[in-house]
Amino acid sequence: MSVLTYPTCPTDCLGSLPDPVFSECAPETGYGEIEFIYIAKADSDDLTNVEDLGEWTTKLALLATEDNAIRKLTVLADLPEPEVTEIARSGNRTIRGFKKFTVPFEVDEDNDDNFEMLLNLECAMKYKAWLETADGMLFGGNEGIEGTINANYVIPRSRTELRKIMGTLKWEAIHTPLRCVSPMA
Repeated sequence: MSVLTYPTCPTDCLGSLPDPVFSECAPETGYGEIEFIYIAKADSDDLTNVEDLGEWTTKLALLATEDNAIRKLTVLADLPEPEVTEIARSGNRTIRGFKKFTVPFEVDEDNDDNFEMLLNLECAMKYKAWLETADGMLFGGNEGIEGTINANYVIPRSRTELRKIMGTLKWEAIHTPLRCVSPMA
């Protein structure tokens, strides 16, 4: 099921496409909602094997001050369609620039540890991230998604609404992040 390498894009007008697969009787589906965002410092080592539970367990257990530590955020989030710029060229040709991805997320558990995480996210550093959906698909491959996180603390006007951390994870890339079945699922 996993696709852990990007295609080599052709440099001419030729190319091939793999055969798509559709099932009339038993179609495969995937459900929405990003449930977890895993983050690490941008200079952290890449994962050796994103599908290895032992490697994830080790990096999640590292202290925050240790190199290669990964932290898990429980979120309400989604991955909307990315913004793409198309540039018209001569000869009725078009080229596409990098896709601009934005994952809006909310952290609705308001404790001191999460507030401290917010304060650190406000330092505006680059991070590596992986996205895990509620049905157990993990996006980001071995290298993770290198991007920026903008996070803010929101206190609503109503007594019936929750204080929460609202944020966005943003990055630019040619391709959608690689995916696999999450070893943590």
